[in-house]
Amino acid sequence: MRSGRAPVPLRGAREARDAVTLARLLRGTITPLRGDEVLALLEPHRPRLVPKPVNPLAAMLGQPQGRLLEALLRPTAPIILDVLLPRLRDHLIDRVVHNKGTAEDGLPGALEVATALRALVALLRGAGRGAGLSVVSAIEADARADADRLVRGEAPGAIAEDDPAGVTAGAMDGLAHALLRFEARRLMLETLGATVALRDVVYQSRRLTRHALRRAAEAMDGFGADRGIKALHASLATLASVDGLLVVAMRNLDDQEEHREEANAFVEPADRKAMNDCLSAAWRLSDTLFDLVGKAANGGDLDELLFEALLRQLRSLHQFCTDLDHAGRPAVLDTLERRLAERSRALAGIAGERLVGILLARPADPAKARRLLARGQSLAQLLYDMGQDGDELEALALRLVIARDALNHAAA
Repeated sequence: MRSGRAPVPLRGAREARDAVTLARLLRGTITPLRGDEVLALLEPHRPRLVPKPVNPLAAMLGQPQGRLLEALLRPTAPIILDVLLPRLRDHLIDRVVHNKGTAEDGLPGALEVATALRALVALLRGAGRGAGLSVVSAIEADARADADRLVRGEAPGAIAEDDPAGVTAGAMDGLAHALLRFEARRLMLETLGATVALRDVVYQSRRLTRHALRRAAEAMDGFGADRGIKALHASLATLASVDGLLVVAMRNLDDQEEHREEANAFVEPADRKAMNDCLSAAWRLSDTLFDLVGKAANGGDLDELLFEALLRQLRSLHQFCTDLDHAGRPAVLDTLERRLAERSRALAGIAGERLVGILLARPADPAKARRLLARGQSLAQLLYDMGQDGDELEALALRLVIARDALNHAAA
């Protein structure tokens, strides 16, 4: 909210609640008592110039339900058309397009309100259809503008000028949140029966998903090509938002299932290509990470904070592989998951052997031994986080205990 301005209240909250109740009443058996309930419910919404309706059902006992419903709608239709439906339109636009909320108790969900709006328009035989169309148009326009803004990188915090990969901290989470908003739009349009607008929103969602995967691939490839601080920051930011990356990947796999496109020798479907490019970048990033971590575990010079950052990326890559549970899960994820675990176990063996070698070397180098001890502890934690609690972890843990005791004894 802009400073100095009070929050704008959510419009049509009472009308939304009463419309859901009204739709439920009109779906049930129409009786004179039910007619009294409907009139009492609509009375607070009756404009001053509209005469107070009289229940017509008392004199229609024994008539068919269709005639009773038609008779009840005749005096109440002006209130529904002129007051209730326009307020439902404003209410849904506020909640779905402007993303407004309220702490008011008992407020029905947006989908319930949309269902009520559609039901009331159907009961009125299409009268008031413009209210629903206005909601559909607003959602469609908002989705298109949202996708354009995000793909161009105009969302706050999405892309900075000094970010070579185009991904800053929180950008992936922001894109994932935007995709979840697209899910809400899709559900709303399905509820309103807007098939044409739904196709456009689905297209915009797929477009945004491919953009997010391309950004992730660029960030991961950027560190492999340029191992500078800016590239490392972009790669770290992407993998630190592993939950956001999972949301994006799941949406992409859903899109591939919902919109199966035939591939040929010349053209690869865009959704599949975006996912494959991202996974290829993850594979290449793992090579770079293991190369740097392997040198550090073998005693090479590397800043300790950088070493921990590299291990965090390996941990996040493994989490991405294990947590992406989908029927259309690419087989390369299983291969990458096994490879991450195998190479991490191998690194643990190298670190343990190198640590023992440093302790046995003469002259002794306590500073280097302590540095390798700290790195070995970090590698042990990495194996534990990956669920690799087998012989390699036990062997490394034993060597770490022996090394710690030896260094403490030498210091004493």
